[in-house]
This record gives sequence, structure tokens and C-alpha cells, in this order.
Amino acid sequence: MLDFIKKNQQGVLMSKPSAEEKKIIESLRALPPDKKTEVIDFIEFLKTKTAGTERRSLKSLWGRYSVHISDRDISNLRKEMWGNFPSGNEK
Repeated sequence: MLDFIKKNQQGVLMSKPSAEEKKIIESLRALPPDKKTEVIDFIEFLKTKTAGTERRSLKSLWGRYSVHISDRDISNLRKEMWGNFPSGNEK
């Protein structure tokens, strides 16, 4: 097997940690428990910050809940919402 790939206890292929990963692990081990929690929170923040760049439509978001919204439904809701909205010409 390649020297940079190994299997973990569950048999999943994993690559050897890079120098940066080793330094992070060493630094993390030196921290007190409350600071480790802060590091985990920061990592989660970074993951959401980088993963949140993709925008999805409301139709696709509702799709997983078996809610079907037609174009006609959307049109009717828009008319209802904007029907009484002031046009800006009122004095």
C-alpha cells in the first residue's frame, strides 16, 4: 500500500496527517478543555462559512419535506403580499 495511505480501525482508507495537521493536533493537546471547546466552535464556524456559498431555491429546500409549491401558488402569494403595498404615489 502507498506509504501516505493507511486504514483506520474501521477499515476506512485514510491519508497520513500533513505537517499542518500534526501541528494543529499538538497545539490542541496543549490547551485546557475550555479552550479546546472554543477551537471546535471556531472550526464549525469556518466550515459553515466556506460551505454556505451555494444558494438554493426555496423550492429545492421545501422539496425534502414533500411540500410541492407550484408556480401558480407562488404567483398567487406574490399578488396577495404585494396587493396592498403602498405604491409610493400616495400623499
